[in-house]
Amino acid sequence: MDVNGVALAYDDEGQGPPLLLLHAGIADRTMWDDVVPMLKDRFRVIRFDLRGYGETPLPDGPFVYASDAAELLAGLGIERAHLVGVSMGGHVALDLAIARPEMVDRLVLVGAGIDGWEHDATLAASWQEEEEAFERGDLDEAAWINVRTWLDGPARGEADVPKALRRRVFEMQRAAFDQENPAATGGWLTPSRRERLGDVTAPTLVLVGALDQRDFRRIARFLAGEIPGALFEELPAVAHLPPLERPEAFARTVIGFLGER
Repeated sequence: MDVNGVALAYDDEGQGPPLLLLHAGIADRTMWDDVVPMLKDRFRVIRFDLRGYGETPLPDGPFVYASDAAELLAGLGIERAHLVGVSMGGHVALDLAIARPEMVDRLVLVGAGIDGWEHDATLAASWQEEEEAFERGDLDEAAWINVRTWLDGPARGEADVPKALRRRVFEMQRAAFDQENPAATGGWLTPSRRERLGDVTAPTLVLVGALDQRDFRRIARFLAGEIPGALFEELPAVAHLPPLERPEAFARTVIGFLGER
């Protein structure tokens, strides 16, 4: 579908209340492949590739992540939906919930980031290592750094995570690197999401993996404390990408929350 001047790749499956899934910044919409079959009997599940990920291109010029999400829903005739976002996708979902509250029914934030956060030295060093690998043209190593940082997490080694899952995340991130475009600049509907957390009106569940980076466990508790009425849950035995590591447990948690009335 053409959305804000870009051909947005998306999937639309199932019946029931609309549910929009927003992928992490080291993945694409296929990260939901194991979760969607457990959701589509209860919900109309929409997922799409953000610009520069999967099958969605990253053309020159400014754009707004949450605006693409809003326009996709509008193009599908959906006025209001549940939002579930992981990592960067969670930040996009939060932006939409603040700027367009009438469009958001319930909100699930999973290992979401937030603007204005001062990250610890360990995570900053990982980002620096990735940047150096990228600048010297070693895109494979840059992608593997992301796998180690986000999928393995700080508490596990490579041998502790299934090889097939590590390869799957590597391939999604590696493909995104091939689409990098310095002439494209992503932005936000809300200048500072952190300063507007008290304006979130959607019932919200904040999830984080028990094995995620310490900073993101701290951010999750911060979000849960600042968003009015938000619930908090730490998911055991997973790091930054719970839908990939434990899709069945993740789906049960999401269904349980979205099914509350």
